[in-house]
Amino acid sequence: MIHTSPEGFAFRSAVLDDAERVAELWNDRSEATRGERPSTPERVRRNWDHPKFDLTTDSLLVFAANGTLIGYTHVRDVKDPPVDVFAGYSVHPDHDECAWLWDALFFWMAGEARRVLPRAPADARIALVAGASDEDVIAQRELERHGFDHSRTFHRMAIGFEGPAEPAAALHGVAIRTFAPGTDDEALVAAHREAFADHYGHLEQPFEADLADWRRLMAENDFDPQLWLLACDAGDGEIVGFCVGYAEAPGDPSRGLIDELGVRPAWRRRGIARALLLSAFGTLQRKSVAGVVLTVDSENRTGATGLYKSVGMHPVRVQHTYVKELRPGVNLVAG
Repeated sequence: MIHTSPEGFAFRSAVLDDAERVAELWNDRSEATRGERPSTPERVRRNWDHPKFDLTTDSLLVFAANGTLIGYTHVRDVKDPPVDVFAGYSVHPDHDECAWLWDALFFWMAGEARRVLPRAPADARIALVAGASDEDVIAQRELERHGFDHSRTFHRMAIGFEGPAEPAAALHGVAIRTFAPGTDDEALVAAHREAFADHYGHLEQPFEADLADWRRLMAENDFDPQLWLLACDAGDGEIVGFCVGYAEAPGDPSRGLIDELGVRPAWRRRGIARALLLSAFGTLQRKSVAGVVLTVDSENRTGATGLYKSVGMHPVRVQHTYVKELRPGVNLVAG
């Protein structure tokens, strides 16, 4: 369903060939708000590539009369049960003051998100989740105008390599090695599920669904098993911690990316996360990157922010998460 709009504008769902123009729209907004162009058609297509995401029903494009893409949104209903629906959106900065355009996008996303109501547990809270960068005050204004409440703040942290990376300290009873595709897949998924069970927004999924998600990451061109590090019990080889890295950060190919860092609860407070992080720094530095970035929950319960600061990282960007409650009830996700 589309909200009322002026004549001469066109609406349709996206197709795969639209990835380039959607990436350009994301980049135009990002450049106007924070001076970066991080999106690529490949990243857009990767975001669309999920068995529970259907471009025909889950996306909307808005075109001006001259054929220029000026608005985009999608909804991703990928959890089981579908209690959190994730929305993405972008408006070309030249149209920031077009209230009807923001209304059209947010009216559509809320309507589409409500399709999950019959499939969710009857007593469960249903929420629509979206985000906005700290610099994008217009997007924050529109989220709040359309009934979203600020829920969480995430920090992008960075470090530049000005000399050799600090070596990781030896760990008693724990060895760090690289990931072996096809051999470590299921054990890594099990470790990740346990390490992130209390993470903000977490909802445990069927094991096979998580495994399929990880294997999709391993099929991507930027997957490098040398940058996926595992901390293992020196006795039985059990994976007790992990660090998932990439040689290029989105929008900044000069820096590497730490995408996931976690330690199983029973193994925390032993220096494992620090050792994994410093080992990843060393590996990335040998690949000639200028530094590393990662994202951390500002309210992380494990003290991750303090760890990152202790190795020389500092905040460089702030991202906000907003939530709109579509139906009240029992919150099934970790808070």
